[in-house]
Amino acid sequence: MADTLSEPQKKDFHTITQKTYKDQACFFLNAFWKEFESKAEDIWRNYKKFLDLDRQQYNGLPKEKRPTETYVEMNSLDEFWSHKYLETYGKTLTAIEFRNEFKKIDANFDKRMSFLEFLVWEYQLSIKELMLRPQGADAGEILKAQELLNQVATAFTEAQRALDQATTTEAAAQQAEKAAVASELKAKSAAEDAKKTEEAAKNAAAVAAKAADEALARANAAAAAAREQQAAVDDLKSQEDAHAAKTKELEAKAEAGGVAGMRAKNELAQHKAEDPLPLRKAKLNAQAAAKKTEKAKQDAADSAAIAEKSKQAALTAANSAEKDRIKAEEAAAHAAHLRTAAQHATEAAKQDRLRAEEAVREAQRKLEEAEAYLEEQKRKGSGDKKGYFWWLDRELRERKEYMPKTGSAKLLF
Repeated sequence: MADTLSEPQKKDFHTITQKTYKDQACFFLNAFWKEFESKAEDIWRNYKKFLDLDRQQYNGLPKEKRPTETYVEMNSLDEFWSHKYLETYGKTLTAIEFRNEFKKIDANFDKRMSFLEFLVWEYQLSIKELMLRPQGADAGEILKAQELLNQVATAFTEAQRALDQATTTEAAAQQAEKAAVASELKAKSAAEDAKKTEEAAKNAAAVAAKAADEALARANAAAAAAREQQAAVDDLKSQEDAHAAKTKELEAKAEAGGVAGMRAKNELAQHKAEDPLPLRKAKLNAQAAAKKTEKAKQDAADSAAIAEKSKQAALTAANSAEKDRIKAEEAAAHAAHLRTAAQHATEAAKQDRLRAEEAVREAQRKLEEAEAYLEEQKRKGSGDKKGYFWWLDRELRERKEYMPKTGSAKLLF
């Protein structure tokens, strides 16, 4: 088809095929608006399929061979992706059939399929006729409409990003606040329990201290009684020892003979005539009583020692309970601080969401402005740019259809 074109036409055709798929589609619709106005929506859908494969074509390239660092809309598909496109379009061809058909499509012989080449082939048109159709001058209205659409796209993209982020952040903040409130309640409950435990431990320590004091008093009393009883035993023993010593002394003097011996003998007889039985009995009774009081003293001392250990253990428990209570109260205070911080974060996230929602409303106002402008231009009549205006209007309708309504809505720009 291209061999019937003049050199300037060939050059112009090549130039337009180097533009984006969108520009190629608008060029085609401008040229054949009367014939293909009813097919505009079909062309739009084909354009979307081209975009999808174009992105796959870009992603399939090694990074070092990609024309740009990030994906941008290109202008043509290579033979492989052209074949893929025809298959998705419902034209399943063998390799030989595809090569034969591709020769008809590839009007400029660059082994690639532009969207304009596909449209000419699909609708069996003449490229010469295409290039002879008027396109109109680059009207300022077109540029303004495109700028408005660009502003809408930018506003919606930024609003969507902010809304998604704000929605996610707010949800996370609310969850964190909920967890912080639960943590604070748990910490406060633990602090109350620790306080009760401390009070119980201190009461137990007081009871144990009183019991220890009473046991010590009993031990001291038992020790005093034991000392008195032992003193009585010692006194009786002293009397018994003195009686035995006097008997021995008198016996020695009596054996010496003489006047003194006789006197000692008489005195010895009188001394032995005295009855020592009550003294011995008193001593035995006192010794038995001493054993009892000594045992009572030991029992009281043991009880006092046990009571003292119980008191020390109770004091240790009370001190430990006090430390636990202090730690629990500190934990509760820290949990309250975290809960306050979480509440502030929730409020900040809420404000971010409100600002994001306002950004969405502002983007919607921009969309309404662009929509009104396009309607005005269509009423005025767009001459040879009717295809371009239809395309802008179609883009606007898509933006309107996919405008963000919630944090999960996604835009197609």
